[in-house]
Amino acid sequence: MQSAISVIVADDHSLFRMGVIQAFAAAGGIKVVGEGASKEEAIALTEERQPDVILLDISMPGSGIEAAREIRARWPAVKIVMLTVSEEDDDVLEALEAGATGYLLKGSMAPDLISAVQSVAAGRSYLSSNVGMRLYDVLRNVSESRKTDSLIGKLSTKEAAVFALIGKGHTNRQIAEATGVQVKTVKFHVSRLLSKLGLRNRVEIALLAQQSGVGKTARG
Repeated sequence: MQSAISVIVADDHSLFRMGVIQAFAAAGGIKVVGEGASKEEAIALTEERQPDVILLDISMPGSGIEAAREIRARWPAVKIVMLTVSEEDDDVLEALEAGATGYLLKGSMAPDLISAVQSVAAGRSYLSSNVGMRLYDVLRNVSESRKTDSLIGKLSTKEAAVFALIGKGHTNRQIAEATGVQVKTVKFHVSRLLSKLGLRNRVEIALLAQQSGVGKTARG
């Protein structure tokens, strides 16, 4: 017979802890071996009980994220689930960076809570559905930003200068005067920018330059 998953619940709201513990008791297969209300209590309980999983509230005294970092460093076998009201992108990313493999929003249904604990105990990750979609968007944006930075970094000196000046709203003639070349040379550089950056027109070049910050700081 498979042994129950041992869990510590750390949250500074006693009524919320009670509800979580009752949900586990009703489900079976999960045994709460300790409960705390702060980072210090969570760490002390983890050291004493060595649970399979610990649930941490981000905003509890001492910070649940700081507790996660220390627990991850000292007891890497303990799986961490953040149980919180926060859907902020920064909180989600910081929690995962700190070592959490689960992120569940307070207000989730009991079956979701059970699934979260079972999933992380089995070595898988678990994210609330809406948090998962937000995280996907954040990571996609980061990936796109890095891709753009890489492409911009590969521009020649002249192309980079033209790119920045377009971002500042300069015309081809103004760019030619600023860089000391002929207008036809500027047009050549613009066509190269479109090709290298995968853009369709001059407006997209200007928008990308402004978004990347290049157009704001470049000097004509």
